[in-house]
Amino acid sequence: MVTLLALLFAAQETVDIPGTKLKFQMVSVPGGKAKVGDETLREVDLRPFQMGVKEVTWAEYNAFRNSKDLDAVTRPTKADSYFGDAGIPSEWLAAPMPHTNARWHGAMMYCEWLSRRTGRYFRLPTETEWEVAARAGSEAASPDAINDVAWHAGNSQKSTHESGGKKANALGLFDMSGNVWEYALEPFSGFDYGPVIRGGCWSSPIRELKYAARLPIAYKWFEEDANDPRSVWWLTTPKVSIGLRVVCVADASDLKDREAYASKLEIKVAGHKSKDIKTGGSTSFYREVKGAIKNTGDRTLDEVELKVYYLEADGKPRVVDMINAKPGRATFSKCWPVLVNSANEALAGKTLAPGATRAFQVDVPLSCDIENKDNPVFSFEGKVTSVKFSK
Repeated sequence: MVTLLALLFAAQETVDIPGTKLKFQMVSVPGGKAKVGDETLREVDLRPFQMGVKEVTWAEYNAFRNSKDLDAVTRPTKADSYFGDAGIPSEWLAAPMPHTNARWHGAMMYCEWLSRRTGRYFRLPTETEWEVAARAGSEAASPDAINDVAWHAGNSQKSTHESGGKKANALGLFDMSGNVWEYALEPFSGFDYGPVIRGGCWSSPIRELKYAARLPIAYKWFEEDANDPRSVWWLTTPKVSIGLRVVCVADASDLKDREAYASKLEIKVAGHKSKDIKTGGSTSFYREVKGAIKNTGDRTLDEVELKVYYLEADGKPRVVDMINAKPGRATFSKCWPVLVNSANEALAGKTLAPGATRAFQVDVPLSCDIENKDNPVFSFEGKVTSVKFSK
């Protein structure tokens, strides 16, 4: 079992972000059996991972979105001017404050950028990883002495706060409850696009700060965005704050092996169709893409990270719209056909053995550039962006 004693002695590590003066702390979360859940706890079995001690800051996120080595695929659109228009206080955007207002694509691509810079494999935490780390051995519904560990509606003065201002949990993690909501990796329900957020934020009442609490993105949180189609990169609401925290599941020591092995995964796109996803009074437009991956190598995998994007008639990738009202809209997405540390029933929480095949399904934001053309001819392609080997 994951014991409190093991948590208290969890190893910490400082990670430098190459090309910047920035560094952040990670803590090791031991693998093994742990308990998660709401009214009835259930037992889960996790592989070990590392998690950021604090929420990602604006300084860290700005290094990503302003980096000179990015292309249009990986860079969120410039949004500084409309943060002010949306009523987001300028002090919330200060370098040491927790990053806020990115949508799931922005959080996901920050992790990809960090992975490229460090040679490691960073991503958002699965829901199970997040909850096990937040609980840090606790089987209670919510943290004891909540005012000591969380910024919430009763003590935040209606503002985000620099991460680390409250007490850490038994693992040494700060602000797992309150301050800013944090993205999880998997969809809220099944395969359908719809991010999950965990932990609550500065505007959450105490009763909502439960370890097992999970929410989707509510319509009222992005209804201020008047763009059609709505931004894939940013949320404009000042009513709540959504940020992110990273986990690391593979070290730089096996980078060359991971990159080489990616070519041993055969990717076949079986088909795609239009898909409308409704949130409240809003409809967002996607392409539902289905396919399969096959492990043609000789190693068993715990994880496969797959990026899926449009191909134009000439066979070139079309991963971002450039001619619509808001140039730079992402028209790609990621999925994890193999994700051992996930308890999402729609995902395969099992390893992928040599010779085995696994289906995938992912919702890709509609490409206005392509789909608005007369008689468009287009298809989709997948690219493995990272793997994790089974030990």
